[in-house]
Amino acid sequence: KPLLKPGTVLIWDGPEGGDFQAEVEELEKNGVYVYAVPMSKIAREEVGAYITKNVVAMAATFELFGFPIEVLKEEIVKKFSKKGQEIVDLNFKAVEAGVNYVKENIKKVDPYKVPGRLPKKDVIILEGNQAIALGAAVAGVKVYAAYPITPATTVGNYLAPLILKTGGFVYQSEDEISSMAVVIGASFAGVKAMTATSGPGISLMQELIGLASMTELPAVIVDVQRGGPSTGMPTKHEQADLFAAALGGHGDDQRIVIAPKNVEENFYLTIEAFNLAERYQLPVLLLTDGSLSLRAEAIPTPDIKKIKENLIERETLRKEDVKPEDLDKIFRYQITENGISPFFAPEVSPKPYTGTGLEHGENSYPRTTPKERTEMMDKRFRKLANVEDENPHLIEWDLGDLQEGEKADLAIVAWGLTASIAQEAVKRLREKGYKIVALYPKILYPVPVKALEKLASMVDKILVPEASYLGHFARFMKMFTDIPQSKIVQYNIYRGEPFIPAEIEGKALELLGEKVEA
Repeated sequence: KPLLKPGTVLIWDGPEGGDFQAEVEELEKNGVYVYAVPMSKIAREEVGAYITKNVVAMAATFELFGFPIEVLKEEIVKKFSKKGQEIVDLNFKAVEAGVNYVKENIKKVDPYKVPGRLPKKDVIILEGNQAIALGAAVAGVKVYAAYPITPATTVGNYLAPLILKTGGFVYQSEDEISSMAVVIGASFAGVKAMTATSGPGISLMQELIGLASMTELPAVIVDVQRGGPSTGMPTKHEQADLFAAALGGHGDDQRIVIAPKNVEENFYLTIEAFNLAERYQLPVLLLTDGSLSLRAEAIPTPDIKKIKENLIERETLRKEDVKPEDLDKIFRYQITENGISPFFAPEVSPKPYTGTGLEHGENSYPRTTPKERTEMMDKRFRKLANVEDENPHLIEWDLGDLQEGEKADLAIVAWGLTASIAQEAVKRLREKGYKIVALYPKILYPVPVKALEKLASMVDKILVPEASYLGHFARFMKMFTDIPQSKIVQYNIYRGEPFIPAEIEGKALELLGEKVEA
C-alpha cells in the first residue's frame, strides 16, 4: 500500500475481491488508477486451469499498456516447450483470455503506454574482461602468459579458447615476473604477446617492463586496477595505478599508458594497445578496473574485416631483404629521426644481435660512453615525442555547442570508467544552462599536453574527478603542462566504489557558485 501513490496503477483480482472493494474506491479518490481483472475466475472457468492465473494477469497487463503480445508468447514457448505442446497451448489459451477480458471490459483511463518493440540491432553483449580478450584475439595475439589475480583472471579465461583456435599459446606462469618474461621472450621471437594482471602484479613486473623498454620490444600489459596498496581490496574499484603504470620503473624508460571508459573501448583500445606497441616498439599498458571488468554492455558488432585491414603488423627485417653490401649500414638499434629502428627476429635476422638490458650502441653491444648513452636515450625518447600528434583519436573532445577557443563556464577532465560517469554529469549541467567543455583522454602517458593546454585556455577552472586518494592524472597535469595549478581542481574519492553522476554534477555546481544540498 505505501507504493500506491497518486499516479500509480493497480491491477487487482476483482471485482470479486471481497473486502478489498472499499479500498479501491479510496485509492481512486487518492489518484491511483485501479483496474479489476478477475484473474482467478478466468483461469478456473475459461482456461480450465487455476495454475494459469499468473499468465492471465500478465496478458491483461500486456494488453493494458501496449506490450507486444507476441513477446509474451515467445517467452511461453521458451519456458514450456520442453513440457509439450499441450502445456504451451494451455498457456496460449490463458493469454487469449486475459487479452480478451481487457478488450471487452476495461476502459483505459491512465496515460501510460509502452512503445512498440524496438527494431533489432546488430549488437553483441560483452563483459569488460571478455571485450579485452576478444580485442586481443582480433589484434592477432599469439602468446598470452599470466598468473591468476583478481580481477584480471577472466581475461585469460575468455582468451584461452580464442587464442588456441588461431594457433596461439597460453601459459599460466608461476608468478607475474615469469609471465612478463614470457611475453618479452615471445616478442623477441617476433610474435604479438600479452599479459593481464592487477596492481600487485604490476609492482612485480616493473623491472621486466623496463627490460622491454630497453630492448625496444612490443608488449601489451593489461592492468585491471583494484583497491591498494598491498593486497588492498581485490574486488573493489580504484584508479590508483597510473603512477606505477607510467613511472613505476627505475631509470628513465619509455612506455605508453591508455585507458578505456566503457566495455566497447575495452575491445577497441586493446587492439589499439597492440598497434601502439608494434608501431613504437615498446611496452603499452592498458588500465581498466574491477568495476569495468564485470560490467556487461551491448556494443555494435565490430567489423572484424575492417579492423584487420588497419592492424599494424610488425615489419621484421629479413636477411633476404638486405643486400650483403648493406649489412654494415643496418643495426637493430639504429639511430633514426623518429627513434624507431629496424626490427630483427632471431630466425630471419639479417645479422646477429643481442637483446640486453644493458645500455648499448646501435649494434646492440654494451656501451657506457657518455656520447653513446646520450644518443641512445635521445633516440628512445624520440619515439614518444609525437605520440599525441600522431594519435588524435586517443583524445576525446566534447565542446558541446561551443567552438574551439570560445569561453566556457567550466571544464571537466576524466579518464577510465570515471569518464563515462562524467559524461552524464556534463549532460545534466548543460541542461541547467551551463557552458561545459570536457576532455576524456584515452592516452594518459605520454601526457597529452597540447590538448590539455588548449582546453585550459577556454576556462578558469578544470575539474578532475578521480577514484584515488592522490588524483594521479590531475598531478600529471600539474607536472607536465603549463596550466596554472590554481586552475586544476582535484576531486578524489577512494571508497572502493565508482563515482555517481550526481557527485560530479554537485562538485561542478559548487565551482560554478551554486549552493548544493548535501
